[in-house]
Amino acid sequence: MNWLNDVVPYKIETERLIIKCWEPKYAKDLNELIIDSSESLLPWMPFAKAPFPTISEEVNIIRQFRGEYDLNEDYTLGIFDKNKDSVIGSAGLHTRQGKSTLEIGYWIGKQFENTGYATEVSSALIKVAFEISDIERVEINTAADNFRSKNVIKKLDMHFEGVLRRATKDAYGVLHDSEKYSIIREEYVVSKHKGNNIKCFSVNNEIIAIY
Repeated sequence: MNWLNDVVPYKIETERLIIKCWEPKYAKDLNELIIDSSESLLPWMPFAKAPFPTISEEVNIIRQFRGEYDLNEDYTLGIFDKNKDSVIGSAGLHTRQGKSTLEIGYWIGKQFENTGYATEVSSALIKVAFEISDIERVEINTAADNFRSKNVIKKLDMHFEGVLRRATKDAYGVLHDSEKYSIIREEYVVSKHKGNNIKCFSVNNEIIAIY
């Protein structure tokens, strides 16, 4: 996949949120949010299982995220309150499904559940993927019994493609069926996501696009 004019979006602004590339300075806040939210994130998020990383280890995890971002290998982003710059969760445009596809991942801290943030983030990432890259499809893959995630997907009006049996493993090593959902470029252009109001910024905080 390629970005429009070879400019990678490092920050996305929505109505309520900032979605941006992780920086090590947020390691402590991220670490605390994961620990505080571990009960609600499990069993689907393996990183939410104790023992938890130290702050120094969390810094290195974020450095890895940033390195992959800078090298155009994968795109993991933090989710932040637009006014407070406080950590709300994490999301990503992941490249593991192939060259013409970006896969959305997301999680929201326990104290921010039932706010619509996961839907707002995912819809914005769908728009970014289709408007400023040349990919042909966006996917979300989730465990069949992860009903919280499936509620988000339902609000995104994505197409159910099928079930991969025993294809995903939870934090405790238990295998679950995985469900695949997608939206392709032709569907995006007539979708509600295209009407979203977002701003995209480069690594230098210069505006790439306003929609």
